[in-house]
Amino acid sequence: MSADYGATGLDGPTPATLERAIPLPTGAELVPLADRAAVGIDRRGLPRSLGAARWAVAALLPPGHVRTHLPAVEAATGAAPLEPLAYAAVGADERGDLVVAAVALGDHAATPTDVGPAITRRLGTEPSNRLLRQLARCAREYRCPAARDAFLGQRDCPLPLGAPANDEAAPVVALRRRDERAPLLPTALSVSASDAAAVAIAHFAGGGLSASFGHACEGDPLGLVRDVIDATTRIKRDAPHGQVVVRTSGGSATALGRLAEAGVDRVSVRFASADGPTYERIHRPTGFRWSDVRAALREAARRRLAITVELLMLPGLTDRATELGALVSVLGELPAGTELQLAELAADPYALLARVGGDATIGIAALIERLRADAAHVRLAA
Repeated sequence: MSADYGATGLDGPTPATLERAIPLPTGAELVPLADRAAVGIDRRGLPRSLGAARWAVAALLPPGHVRTHLPAVEAATGAAPLEPLAYAAVGADERGDLVVAAVALGDHAATPTDVGPAITRRLGTEPSNRLLRQLARCAREYRCPAARDAFLGQRDCPLPLGAPANDEAAPVVALRRRDERAPLLPTALSVSASDAAAVAIAHFAGGGLSASFGHACEGDPLGLVRDVIDATTRIKRDAPHGQVVVRTSGGSATALGRLAEAGVDRVSVRFASADGPTYERIHRPTGFRWSDVRAALREAARRRLAITVELLMLPGLTDRATELGALVSVLGELPAGTELQLAELAADPYALLARVGGDATIGIAALIERLRADAAHVRLAA
């Protein structure tokens, strides 16, 4: 941002004028990109570095928003990688108010900030439950919205079991990270099926809508399929109408079929690219390939599970024509009513885009419109 230069954004190889932006939403966080000089548009309409004394600033968006552009920065030869976060371009409008390159795709109600009394009451009922104690820590120390919901009896309750990760991810990527406070490594704990079931059953009794294995704080629950089956069986016995969700990278169609038989209601499959070679460069999967992910999605459709595809988006990558074609092909194999959840890929975007190569982009806003037209049977969410 500068009085004598126009704001820019990046979704391809060249910075462009930030023409479409929205007011900085409530809950967004501003973060400086240390040692990265901002790039602006000069009076001739050309991108120009603002100099080392003017660092670029980015925004981290709250749920319900998807960024359309990255902050435009000067190439930093030899600079340390940026912390893997979901950086969005920021500028100022004619009044000097902050705006961000993003589109709003949903209205997410904010969780009350003070859940201390609810945590204290709930821990008093089951002081020895290891999962409950971990969720209390996540709610207090990391301000995790999902962990807070577990104590408020609303929306979704996370059920992390300490599952192992089955992908290494590129070094500049954090596949499961959602915000600046989130831990980078999966939660290191071991939770019994009985503890997980007890938390879920109490959540449903208090008015909660769903309980899910495989949140951003752990690895893949398919790696603990027996424990998930045991917990799901207990949940369905005592709370038959509660929705049980498994969030996974989708590395095993066989394991997913077993979970469907145990009573799992919905599967959410997470990926950053629907193009096989690009997927494997970013995710670096262990023990499975992109073809296994597609097979798992087909198995979910065959088993008539409700399906969510969680697309981890990055301007400059997701909005390539090749990526769009691959994604539409995957969605075309899934039933009507499938949910496409647009999420943000946390990464050092400049380092990652350099690793996966370049291609022509159509823009995130255009990508969303194309998805609405070419995959009309899918419901978009954020």
